[in-house]
Amino acid sequence: MLTSREAASAIIVAGLILVVIVVPKFRRHMAPSTRAVLKAAFAPRLVWVYVIVVAASAVSTWIAGRIGLWDVTLLKDAVLLTAAVTLPMTFRAMSFKSGSELAHKLVRDTLTLAAVITVYLDAAPLPLVWETLYQVVAAFLVMFAAFAATRPEWVPVKRFCEAVLLLMGAFLLIWTTLSLMQTPPDWSKFFQSLFFNFWLPISLLPFFYVFGFYAVTDKVRARFRAIGKPFTAQLMLAFLIGTRLRLSLLTQFGPRYNSVAGASGFRDGLRRMREFRSDIARRDVEEAARLRSLSSNAGASGVNGDGLHIDRREFDVTKKRLDWIWTCQNGQYDRQGGRYWDHLTDWIVDADKHGLPADHGFVVQVADDAQVWRAWRRTPSGAVLAVGGREPSSRYYFQGDDVPTAWPGVGNGWIDAARSSWPPDWNHNDGTRL
Repeated sequence: MLTSREAASAIIVAGLILVVIVVPKFRRHMAPSTRAVLKAAFAPRLVWVYVIVVAASAVSTWIAGRIGLWDVTLLKDAVLLTAAVTLPMTFRAMSFKSGSELAHKLVRDTLTLAAVITVYLDAAPLPLVWETLYQVVAAFLVMFAAFAATRPEWVPVKRFCEAVLLLMGAFLLIWTTLSLMQTPPDWSKFFQSLFFNFWLPISLLPFFYVFGFYAVTDKVRARFRAIGKPFTAQLMLAFLIGTRLRLSLLTQFGPRYNSVAGASGFRDGLRRMREFRSDIARRDVEEAARLRSLSSNAGASGVNGDGLHIDRREFDVTKKRLDWIWTCQNGQYDRQGGRYWDHLTDWIVDADKHGLPADHGFVVQVADDAQVWRAWRRTPSGAVLAVGGREPSSRYYFQGDDVPTAWPGVGNGWIDAARSSWPPDWNHNDGTRL
């Protein structure tokens, strides 16, 4: 039997489907794309994935029943968990870089306080009418907040929506607590449901790993077919042995290792896979050395004999964000009426996404006629990196200990990136070696 919360969700979904079917305008626009989505979603290969996922979930549920974590009253929970958790995680499994990352993500998502609160809130949903209204308002606020996040000047609206959603969540917690105090639930059933919600995803960790490994291997096979060197049975066996069935190795098998496809046989394939593992190990060592250097040189002042600042914290992200600002200046030039911009900095930098503080320190400036621009940032070490331009597509780089006061092309530290050697800090690779 559906709870009022589940019934409300079903009513909202059914209402949306009905609107699309009944309203001619929506039907004309949605029908072609809906048919395409359904055709793609139920392609024969994906149908087999669905069958395998359901079978794996059924086996896990049967084991849960044998150890007392499940009975037939939780059938609905098993179906919902399979559709909402197991199936999405199966497809996400191919995006993880290692088995430990997959396990960490799965355990973190399953055993977080948010997961416990979700089960707790489901113990006492609102009456059907209020639950439906609550979900509609919450969905509207979530979508409105997401839309407001696309423009820096709309950030206050985003924050307001998030504050209202927080208050709505607090109301649900209070409602649930008061309801359970007045009408205590069957706590044995409550905890059985809670532990089953934990059990089903975590018990399927081996399945997710195998599926992710298979999916990534299939992508490698497709890449080799695309270059006209499909895997033979012998080479496939050498490849699998060479990866040691470790997802962390498999996900690093990029196009730079396509030479493995030219192996003459099983032994040659093993040899080339050994070279692959050796290269991965070498890059791991170089990355560890890079990180140690960043840590040990933190706080050091000055430059070395090559003109490189010694303390290189945040050099990589600073240069990448400055280059992105250069890209967006050129991309927005015509849209801004043949003028460079200086009002989109926060939106373009996108500090939170790139691990930078909200007070990121990037500054974009334009000349009075908006035909010359410069952007700079002072790194944690005090070094200043800058990029700028005069005419569309021109690029000038700058490094120093003080912010640039001249405009690009005028001199005073600016170097034309297309015609001269780059400044040492800009020419140095500060990125990961992995």
